[in-house]
Amino acid sequence: MRHSVVRRAPLLLLFAWSVVAFACAKGSATLDGWRALQPGMELKHERGIGPSGETAFCLLYTITPGENYAIEHTATLAQLKGAPVLRLHARATRVLHLAVVLNDRSGQAHESAQTLLPGTWRELVFDDFQPDLSDWSSVASVQFVDRTGGLGGQGPVSLKLLGLPQ
Repeated sequence: MRHSVVRRAPLLLLFAWSVVAFACAKGSATLDGWRALQPGMELKHERGIGPSGETAFCLLYTITPGENYAIEHTATLAQLKGAPVLRLHARATRVLHLAVVLNDRSGQAHESAQTLLPGTWRELVFDDFQPDLSDWSSVASVQFVDRTGGLGGQGPVSLKLLGLPQ
């Protein structure tokens, strides 16, 4: 009987490794023109998990107290005629304090923030960017920031998003 267990051990290890490898498909630091600004953030798509079966943009990371976590898209938003209204649908595994930050060409940041409660999909509307900007077409990049770590939060995060600008 002991020999049987010894012979099966490599097979059991191979099986366990393959389950972990396929169940935890790794993301990357860039996706759809967005890039993670902190190491350890994984970006990926998850098909069919949106409220109507859409493919969601997913972020996986672990919050460290005192740290903010962000992704950035550096496309110019030259078509903006006024302050933008960004509507996202989001779902997370924990309470998060999220912000959309628009950076203009002079380097000034314009932020709108919302709190996301865990559980079901929720619509977040980012429409009160401060400080105001006279020429919104000068926005050079968009950042999506989780400020929960800056408020003392910590632990793993699984955040699903629909509606990020491309």
